[in-house]
Amino acid sequence: MEQIANPWKDVTHQVAVTGYVYQQGKFLLLKRAKPPLIWAPPGGRLQPHEDPKLGLLREVREETGLDVRVLGLVDYWFGELADQGPLLSLDFLTVTPEHEVVLSPEHEDFAWATLSDLERGHPPLGKDFCSFKLTDFQKAAHECARFMYQMPGPA
Repeated sequence: MEQIANPWKDVTHQVAVTGYVYQQGKFLLLKRAKPPLIWAPPGGRLQPHEDPKLGLLREVREETGLDVRVLGLVDYWFGELADQGPLLSLDFLTVTPEHEVVLSPEHEDFAWATLSDLERGHPPLGKDFCSFKLTDFQKAAHECARFMYQMPGPA
Protein backbone atom coordinates (compact mmCIF):
# COMPACT_ATOMS: atom_id res chain seq x y z
CA MET A 1 0.00 0.00 0.00
CA GLU A 2 1.37 3.38 -1.04
CA GLN A 3 1.83 5.92 1.76
CA ILE A 4 0.62 9.46 1.26
CA ALA A 5 3.22 12.10 1.99
CA ASN A 6 2.34 14.25 5.00
CA PRO A 7 3.62 17.81 4.48
CA TRP A 8 3.04 18.54 8.19
CA LYS A 9 5.00 15.57 9.60
CA ASP A 10 7.76 17.82 10.99
CA VAL A 11 5.44 20.63 12.05
CA THR A 12 3.29 20.56 15.14
CA HIS A 13 1.21 23.59 14.12
CA GLN A 14 1.33 27.16 12.87
CA VAL A 15 0.71 29.94 15.37
CA ALA A 16 -1.50 32.97 14.84
CA VAL A 17 -2.56 35.87 17.03
CA THR A 18 -5.82 37.79 17.23
CA GLY A 19 -6.34 41.16 18.88
CA TYR A 20 -9.70 42.13 20.30
CA VAL A 21 -9.17 45.89 20.01
CA TYR A 22 -11.42 47.56 22.59
CA GLN A 23 -12.21 51.23 22.92
CA GLN A 24 -15.01 53.00 24.81
CA GLY A 25 -17.30 49.97 24.93
CA LYS A 26 -16.73 48.90 21.34
CA PHE A 27 -14.69 46.26 19.53
CA LEU A 28 -12.94 46.83 16.21
CA LEU A 29 -13.90 44.40 13.45
CA LEU A 30 -12.39 44.22 9.98
CA LYS A 31 -14.06 42.82 6.86
CA ARG A 32 -11.72 40.64 4.84
CA ALA A 33 -11.25 41.57 1.18
CA LYS A 34 -10.69 37.93 0.10
CA PRO A 35 -12.51 34.73 1.05
CA PRO A 36 -13.58 33.96 3.57
CA LEU A 37 -15.35 37.34 3.52
CA ILE A 38 -15.88 37.53 7.26
CA TRP A 39 -15.85 40.24 9.89
CA ALA A 40 -13.16 39.56 12.48
CA PRO A 41 -10.70 41.24 14.82
CA PRO A 42 -7.26 42.03 13.39
CA GLY A 43 -4.63 39.32 13.52
CA GLY A 44 -2.55 36.88 11.57
CA ARG A 45 0.24 34.34 11.61
CA LEU A 46 3.44 34.85 13.53
CA GLN A 47 6.76 35.04 11.76
CA PRO A 48 9.34 32.36 12.63
CA HIS A 49 10.65 32.85 16.18
CA GLU A 50 8.40 35.90 16.75
CA ASP A 51 7.17 36.62 20.27
CA PRO A 52 3.33 36.39 20.25
CA LYS A 53 2.78 39.81 21.84
CA LEU A 54 5.19 41.51 19.46
CA GLY A 55 3.58 39.66 16.55
CA LEU A 56 0.18 40.88 17.70
CA LEU A 57 1.39 44.49 17.87
CA ARG A 58 2.81 44.11 14.35
CA GLU A 59 -0.35 42.52 12.91
CA VAL A 60 -2.70 45.10 14.43
CA ARG A 61 -0.47 47.95 13.21
CA GLU A 62 -0.16 46.47 9.68
CA GLU A 63 -3.90 45.86 9.35
CA THR A 64 -5.30 48.98 11.06
CA GLY A 65 -2.54 51.55 11.53
CA LEU A 66 -3.33 51.49 15.27
CA ASP A 67 -0.89 51.13 18.12
CA VAL A 68 -2.42 49.07 20.89
CA ARG A 69 -1.60 48.06 24.45
CA VAL A 70 -1.95 44.35 25.22
CA LEU A 71 -3.91 43.71 28.41
CA GLY A 72 -3.65 39.93 28.34
CA LEU A 73 -4.58 36.61 26.82
CA VAL A 74 -8.34 35.95 26.77
CA ASP A 75 -8.70 32.73 24.79
CA TYR A 76 -7.15 30.37 22.29
CA TRP A 77 -8.33 28.24 19.40
CA PHE A 78 -6.76 25.10 17.98
CA GLY A 79 -7.89 23.25 14.87
CA GLU A 80 -7.32 22.47 11.20
CA LEU A 81 -7.78 25.10 8.52
CA ALA A 82 -8.55 23.41 5.19
CA ASP A 83 -5.29 22.62 3.40
CA GLN A 84 -3.23 24.87 5.68
CA GLY A 85 -2.71 22.30 8.43
CA PRO A 86 -3.05 22.67 12.19
CA LEU A 87 -3.25 26.17 13.63
CA LEU A 88 -3.06 27.51 17.18
CA SER A 89 -4.50 31.01 17.57
CA LEU A 90 -3.80 33.06 20.69
CA ASP A 91 -6.48 35.68 21.30
CA PHE A 92 -5.47 38.81 23.19
CA LEU A 93 -7.42 41.75 24.56
CA THR A 94 -5.97 45.12 23.59
CA VAL A 95 -6.90 48.75 24.07
CA THR A 96 -6.06 51.89 22.16
CA PRO A 97 -6.77 55.60 22.59
CA GLU A 98 -6.44 56.09 18.81
CA HIS A 99 -9.48 56.56 16.57
CA GLU A 100 -8.24 56.70 13.00
CA VAL A 101 -8.18 53.27 11.36
CA VAL A 102 -6.08 52.89 8.20
CA LEU A 103 -6.94 49.59 6.51
CA SER A 104 -4.42 47.37 4.80
CA PRO A 105 -5.24 45.87 1.37
CA GLU A 106 -6.27 42.67 3.23
CA HIS A 107 -9.48 44.37 4.34
CA GLU A 108 -12.24 46.34 2.65
CA ASP A 109 -14.12 47.82 5.60
CA PHE A 110 -14.11 48.21 9.37
CA ALA A 111 -16.63 48.81 12.13
CA TRP A 112 -16.58 49.63 15.82
CA ALA A 113 -19.30 47.50 17.44
CA THR A 114 -20.75 47.10 20.91
CA LEU A 115 -21.93 43.71 22.14
CA SER A 116 -25.50 44.93 21.50
CA ASP A 117 -24.57 45.75 17.90
CA LEU A 118 -23.13 42.26 17.45
CA GLU A 119 -26.22 40.66 19.03
CA ARG A 120 -28.32 42.48 16.41
CA GLY A 121 -26.04 41.25 13.62
CA HIS A 122 -24.21 44.52 12.94
CA PRO A 123 -21.80 43.75 11.46
CA PRO A 124 -22.79 40.17 10.59
CA LEU A 125 -20.27 37.71 12.01
CA GLY A 126 -21.29 35.01 9.54
CA LYS A 127 -21.69 31.28 9.78
CA ASP A 128 -18.47 30.22 8.07
CA PHE A 129 -16.34 27.65 9.90
CA CYS A 130 -13.71 30.27 10.65
CA SER A 131 -16.16 33.04 11.64
CA PHE A 132 -15.86 34.54 15.07
CA LYS A 133 -18.90 33.96 17.26
CA LEU A 134 -20.84 36.33 19.51
CA THR A 135 -19.64 34.24 22.47
CA ASP A 136 -16.03 35.05 21.53
CA PHE A 137 -16.75 38.77 21.92
CA GLN A 138 -18.78 38.20 25.09
CA LYS A 139 -15.83 36.38 26.62
CA ALA A 140 -13.47 39.19 25.55
CA ALA A 141 -15.85 41.77 27.06
CA HIS A 142 -15.98 39.84 30.32
CA GLU A 143 -12.18 39.73 30.42
CA CYS A 144 -12.06 43.43 29.57
CA ALA A 145 -14.18 44.23 32.61
CA ARG A 146 -11.85 42.13 34.75
CA PHE A 147 -8.71 43.79 33.32
CA MET A 148 -10.19 47.28 33.63
CA TYR A 149 -11.10 46.61 37.25
CA GLN A 150 -7.49 45.63 37.95
CA MET A 151 -5.98 48.63 36.17
CA PRO A 152 -4.90 51.51 38.40
CA GLY A 153 -6.87 54.71 38.09
CA PRO A 154 -5.42 58.18 37.59
CA ALA A 155 -3.03 59.27 40.33
